[in-house]
Order: sequence, then structure tokens, then C-alpha cells
Amino acid sequence: MKVSTMFALVVAVGAAIVAVSGCGSVGPVPGAVSGPPIPPLATPPAKWLYVDHYGTLYQYNLPLSSNSKPVRTLTEWPKLQVPPQIAVDPSGKVAVASNYAIRIFHPPIVSFERSHAELELKLTPAITEVGQSGADLIDMEYDPDGNLWLFNNLGGEISELRAPVTRQSIAALTIGFGQPGSKTSGFTMSQGRFDVNSALYIYALTNTGRGRLFKDSFPYAKQPSSLGINLAQADFVDASQYLPTSKNPADLLLGQYTGELRTPKPGAPPSPPVDVMGQFYEPLQPTQGLIPNDHVDTVVGALTADPPRQRFYTLQEIGGELDVFGLPLQGGAKPIISLSCLAGATNCSEREQLFLAP
Repeated sequence: MKVSTMFALVVAVGAAIVAVSGCGSVGPVPGAVSGPPIPPLATPPAKWLYVDHYGTLYQYNLPLSSNSKPVRTLTEWPKLQVPPQIAVDPSGKVAVASNYAIRIFHPPIVSFERSHAELELKLTPAITEVGQSGADLIDMEYDPDGNLWLFNNLGGEISELRAPVTRQSIAALTIGFGQPGSKTSGFTMSQGRFDVNSALYIYALTNTGRGRLFKDSFPYAKQPSSLGINLAQADFVDASQYLPTSKNPADLLLGQYTGELRTPKPGAPPSPPVDVMGQFYEPLQPTQGLIPNDHVDTVVGALTADPPRQRFYTLQEIGGELDVFGLPLQGGAKPIISLSCLAGATNCSEREQLFLAP
């Protein structure tokens, strides 16, 4: 059998699996299912760090130093009353979204004025399935293939726009979240993330504040399943992302952890819950207790890892301070570098995000 014929058969089978799986929670799937990316070889470090503070984006040169200042400060959606959602793809494209449209900007990013947009795409029922008024996006993320994913609170739905996004784009895949009777029942989405293998992770909360991290692996044919841990701001490090010279290329899961720091002895009461920045070595070991391997007593509102530099960056939840830590995290570690938030007192503790760009 020719290679092209075999490839077409594999794609067709994959599309059929997604179309018929998930008990009605996954669909529609026009066209072929895109495959997960090949795990990357170690690549040079990113050139830029984007710091998002409630609608203002600060662009920093990397590597950071104690004297680093933003080289550019940009309003993400001029004249929009509510700050937009924002995402950066693996090639450095930036997408910003209001409740009615998405604008996409090609690097180098010099302005978010509408005239600089490569594309503006109206949010329609064919994209969000929620009617003509648009969407209530709580997050927007690019996956490793450059596909754009929208996390919509209206109806609890995740939709995918396949790359390249055009004016004719519609949702290639939708995943329901929070429906009664499903594994996610009672939870409302808060954040979405992807690892290098295109596995989708969703951090979600109940109305009582209980949080859980859910996972849905490619080809997204099943309902997301809980990992059993309360971990916000999750980021994932694959050993392949380190440079070949790295002495400790570990697979890691990082984030803001709420829970116990030790597994109680048989018959003993559980230890009091804590709220700390935690690190888990992967694969996770549920039978041994999902306890962080290392942690730092701090609360962060955003986190992103930079494996080639063996660093990761965080924004403090209160005050928005930009901190740099060594990777992997060492318990009790102190920031290598700390930079004050420049967004003003009213915005430094508002919604925060961090992005790396080539």
C-alpha cells in the first residue's frame, strides 16, 4: 500500500472515531482530524516574554535581567470596555478576542489597532453555537499545531478553529463541559492549557470554590476526566523541550496547588490544606497520593515555563510582580529575578497571563 493511501486511511479512521465518540459531547467534525504534533526537538529559547495585565501587554526581551524594562507597551483592544482574551501561537502570532470577534496579528507585534490586524473574524453560531450575540469567552488558547481554541461560558463549550484561521473558518470540533450527568457536571471552566502532545487540560471550579484539573487527550473522543488535583495556572514541561546540554531534563507539571502537602498515615487525619506554587514530576502517581514533589509558599496568578533556559516565569496574584525561578523547582526556592508590575495599582492584581514568543 502506498504511503499516501495509508495516511488517508489513518486520517479517515481518526475522523470516524471522533465523530461517533463522547456520548454526544464531542462534535461536529467537518473534514479530517488533525494529528497531534511530533514531540519537538530541543529548540532555541524564545526571544520575547509577553506579560498581560488586564488588557495591557508588556513586551520584554529575553533573557531577563534585574534591570529589564518593557521594550513595548500595547493596549490589546483599543476602546474596548472590557479587556479581551489573548493567546500567542507557536510562531508568535497573537490573537485577541472580544465577545463578538477575534483579531489576529502577525509578528512583529507593533500595534493592536484594527488596521494592523491580519484578520478579523466575527463570532457566529457556526463557531460558538450560542447565537448571534457572540460568546462569553473565559479563555482562548493555541495548541502546539497552531489551532485556536475558544473556551465559552455560555453553554459550557470548547470549540476549535483549525489553522490557518480564515474569514470562512467555523468550529471544526466542539467539546461540551459541565453538562448534567457528565464527568464534568457541576464544574465551570476557568482556564485551558495544552501540553506538547496536544492533550487538553481544563481547570474548572464548582460554585463552592472547589477546583479540579481535567484532561482530554487527542483525539478528544471522550469527556474530559479529572486528574484529581486542584491545580490552577497549569503549565507542562516535556523533557524534549530542554537543550541537549541540560543536566536534569525532567517531565514536569507546574501550577498553583490547593490541597495537602503530605499523605496522612493510616488512621491519621489529613493535614490542613495549603495554597502554594507546586511542582509534580510526571507521570503522576495517583496510588501514592497526588502530592507536590516540591513547592514554594507563594500564590501566582500566571505561570509559563522556559525549558531551554531552565527557567520559569510567574506573576504574583496580588501585586503582579514578575518573578523568575529555576527549573525544575527546588522546594523553598527564592526568585532569581523579581520585577515590579508597571500596570498601576488597580490593574496589577487583575487578570494576568504570560506568553513566550519566538
